[in-house]
This record gives sequence, C-alpha cells and structure tokens, in this order.
Amino acid sequence: MEGYTSEQEQVESLKRWWKANGPSIVVGIALSAALVIGGKWWLARQQDQAELVSGQYEQVLQEAQKGNGAAALERGGRLLQSSASSSYAALTALVLAKLKVDQGDLEGTRYYLQWVLDHASDESLKDVARLRLAQALLAKGDMVGALQTVGAVNAKFFPVAAQELKGDILLAMGKRDEARAAYGAAIAANTGGADQTHLQMKLTEVGGKGAP
Repeated sequence: MEGYTSEQEQVESLKRWWKANGPSIVVGIALSAALVIGGKWWLARQQDQAELVSGQYEQVLQEAQKGNGAAALERGGRLLQSSASSSYAALTALVLAKLKVDQGDLEGTRYYLQWVLDHASDESLKDVARLRLAQALLAKGDMVGALQTVGAVNAKFFPVAAQELKGDILLAMGKRDEARAAYGAAIAANTGGADQTHLQMKLTEVGGKGAP
C-alpha cells in the first residue's frame, strides 16, 4: 500500500502543479506559436510589398526608356508617395531627376535629387544624388552650391567622380590651381584600371603633367 500511496500522492501533486501552472504554459506556447506565425506572415508581406514596388519601379524605368516622360513622372510620383522608405523609391526619384534634366527643368531636377537626399537610407544612393545635384547646380551657374554639394560626397563611394566634378567646378570658378589639384587627385584615386584619358586631358588643360 505504501507504494500505491506514494504514487497516488505523486499524481495528486502533479494535478495540483498543473492546475497552478498549466494555464500559463498553454498561454506561453500559444504566444510563441503566434509570434512564429506572425513573423512568417510579416516577412511574407514584406516580400510581397518589395516585389510590388520593384515591379512599379520597372514600369517607371520602361516608360522613361520609351520616351514616355509624362507617364513615367505620373507613375513615379505615385510610387514616391506610397513607398517613400523603399530603396526603389530612391531609384525612381533618380530616374525622374534624369527626365527633368532631359527636359531642361533644373528646378524639377533639384526637387527629385533633394527627395533622394531626404528619404534614401542607402548612403551610396545619396552620393549619386549629390553628384547629380552638383552637376545641376553647376549647369545653373551656382558654383558655390555645386562645390558645397560635391564636397559632401563620401570619398569611399565615388572618389574619382567626386574629384573630377570638383575640378570642373573649380575651373568654372577660375581657380585653375585648385582644379589642377582636384584632377590630379581624381587620377590618383583611379586605381581600378579604368580609362583615364579624359582626366589626363583635363589635367593637361590646366597646366598639369600627371598624377601627383
């Protein structure tokens, strides 16, 4: 009887423990399952959203390549409003800025490039916008603004392009010595084996002979 009593006590003890703790365990398991299911749903939704925005960007790009500027601007404008935090939105804004350049609309160009600077999370995309914005400012005659903008470009991403454009701006400002230094720096930074004939020509035009 002693063994039976002991087993009976163990059963009763287990029942009491389960009564006290069972509901919280069930809730914990349910919550864990909900988190897993919810996480999978969230990831799937994010992927679907990314694919949707990607498709919209491709459509904007196709319209722009076909010369349908008005359609690209309209479709792209909707994408910027609905998915401002997406990298595809920043890419779309760059496409729209290029359309405005082709149309000779410098204010429109500045608007879309500034949009990238205000919304993009990718620093390299921001630097693309800075380079293009500096070019637009140079074309407009805003030398000081162009120089400040290109000066903000991270040398890690576009060292050659930034120094070359800096040289162009300085030359337009009549600062030949500083332009020569910038062109020399662009040549020195061009370590990827790309053709630098045009850089050498620019350097020669301002009295330079080669990379410093």
